[in-house]
Amino acid sequence: MSLTYRSDIDGLRAIAVGSVVLFHARIPPFDGGFIGVDVFFVISGFLITSILYREMVADTYSLVDFYDRRIRRIFPALFTVLAVTTALCALMLMPRQMMAYVGTLPPSALFYANIHFEQLLNYFGPKADETPLLHLWSLAVEEQFYIIFPLLLFALMRIGGRERGRRVAVGALGAIALFSLAYSQSIVRTDASGAFFLLTSRAWELLAGALLALLAWPRVSQRVANAIAVAGALGILVPVFALSQESTFPGFAAVPPVLGAVAIIYAGAFAPDGIVSRVLSLKGMVYVGRISYSLYLWHWPLLVLAAMWKGRHTTYIESGVVVAVAVILSALSLKYVETPLRRADTFGGNRLKRIGMGAVAIVVTLVVAFDLQMVGQGFFSISPLGAAAEAAADDKSRFQRDCNNNAKFWTPAEMKPISRCALGPGADKGTYDVLVWGDSHAGATFIGIAEEAAALGQTARLQSMAGCPPLIGGLARRDQFTPGVCAAFNAAVLDEIKRVKPKVVVLVGRWALWTARASSAFTLVTDELPGGEERSRDNSNRVFAHMVERTVAELRALGPQVVLIGQSPEYQPAPVRCVATAEFYRKGDSAACYDQTRKAALKVVGPGNEVLAAAALRHSGVAAVPMADVFCRDDSCTAGVGLRFYYVDTDHLSATGARHAARSDLLRQAIASALAAGSSGSASAKP
Repeated sequence: MSLTYRSDIDGLRAIAVGSVVLFHARIPPFDGGFIGVDVFFVISGFLITSILYREMVADTYSLVDFYDRRIRRIFPALFTVLAVTTALCALMLMPRQMMAYVGTLPPSALFYANIHFEQLLNYFGPKADETPLLHLWSLAVEEQFYIIFPLLLFALMRIGGRERGRRVAVGALGAIALFSLAYSQSIVRTDASGAFFLLTSRAWELLAGALLALLAWPRVSQRVANAIAVAGALGILVPVFALSQESTFPGFAAVPPVLGAVAIIYAGAFAPDGIVSRVLSLKGMVYVGRISYSLYLWHWPLLVLAAMWKGRHTTYIESGVVVAVAVILSALSLKYVETPLRRADTFGGNRLKRIGMGAVAIVVTLVVAFDLQMVGQGFFSISPLGAAAEAAADDKSRFQRDCNNNAKFWTPAEMKPISRCALGPGADKGTYDVLVWGDSHAGATFIGIAEEAAALGQTARLQSMAGCPPLIGGLARRDQFTPGVCAAFNAAVLDEIKRVKPKVVVLVGRWALWTARASSAFTLVTDELPGGEERSRDNSNRVFAHMVERTVAELRALGPQVVLIGQSPEYQPAPVRCVATAEFYRKGDSAACYDQTRKAALKVVGPGNEVLAAAALRHSGVAAVPMADVFCRDDSCTAGVGLRFYYVDTDHLSATGARHAARSDLLRQAIASALAAGSSGSASAKP
């Protein structure tokens, strides 16, 4: 397709960046707005391939010219944002946060941020909200693509003359695109981060735009073009509203927005007066498209820093204010940074000098990162208490980190092996005496119970799936789950119990999610009770009691003793965050961060714990441990003592907290008594 300026493509950029910004701002219902990046990839592939093809046909192609244009397009706004973000982080972030940020500067400046973040975090996970430069993964994907693509296209175009070279290029690039898409789909469940971040699984999206530029597309009537454009718009807009961060993405799920962008660009060439082109060509849309690159760069660091400053996610109004600031900064960037430095006569038109200045920008960023890393946390003053609070947020055992079963993609074949997720003399043999079974709270609590069991010469095994209560007879309805995964996991755990025959099964969960905090998203349902499929708090409480009763009865019928662990108090805000913030920003006044009244704690955890206590009274061989009594004395509950913190966040115990609980008389005696009363020995099982 020929390359002339098209206002509808700027408008398409506006749709892409708007989707991403609204998603990042957590403004419903744009839950699938992350697909805007896929649209950007298509636009980029189309425009740059169009330019390269035109130059190759005219024999004016120059690799130096290409990288000169990329530097003029990418570097001015990027390194301005990096400089300002680094300054803001130095002013606002606490020491450990600042050091984490500094670690992301070199990957961002050297365009391998996608590789760095793929190894570090989940794009949709909680750590993403504390990573100001996370959005630069997509820029890294593009730049890695453009290191290879111009050379590859040039080589393909040289085969057999101009027209044959174009056909060869189309065939070869089409094959690569299909391979990339197939690869993306093949790993999207087993390696979700790799599928999301890496060039190998994203190249097909850029190549879709490239093929659009290279193919000799047939002309169509304006009526047909209008229909194609509308279909393309639906291919983009429907995923914006239908997908969410819990969706399996990219893989085949990215095909609709990618083909949607291809369809709009294609149809716009033949129906410039069509409804889609007219909407995209509105002055406001075109202007947002012109600032889209800067807006993409600015919005995410500002949203992240605002949330970190507040200590919570920003409200809709706060997010709106932050986005408005980002728009203003983007407009200023376009006028005073991008446009002046994008001109071909910058630095007297000397291409090598411009490339040299780009290299200088990278080197300066690396030097700043190195200097900040060298001065370390000592440069950012915080008290020993504040430093201990910051460190406590990472106080997790390896079992909690390594042994959680993925609620999104789990299958029985992916069950964590006993040898990897057990502690004690029987671990390597694939046997255990104590099973700790539950959700992420089980993972947090396990280390304390396991160490106490090991001290008694017993082996403890962890079986956990975040958000999935260890209960039989219903479904945990939670948005992040693939339907039925929780029930399937619990059934598999029950099968392992039948096979291994442990002496004791310990059930641990965040019971408040299904009782006091039950909602339409966090609800237990069952078809075993009349009206049991209703999604409401009252029904969830009713189903919870039913599932506890059924689970306890089935476990006792299999032989093991059962210990029901009542939920520990929840805190708001997280004590470690509260203390660190108070010590860093206010230089003290953190005493109130540790405590809450027993009445306030039981309002949240009491209903679930009462159900457990009642079940224990009805069954022999069952004990309930009221964890509130471990962390509360008289009318006050505490989240830590001095430099020892019992929680890593609002509700999960730290490794320190788990050990504190396990050494308490209540839990220690419950486990010891259950082991003494349990069946003698446990059968072998394959790890």
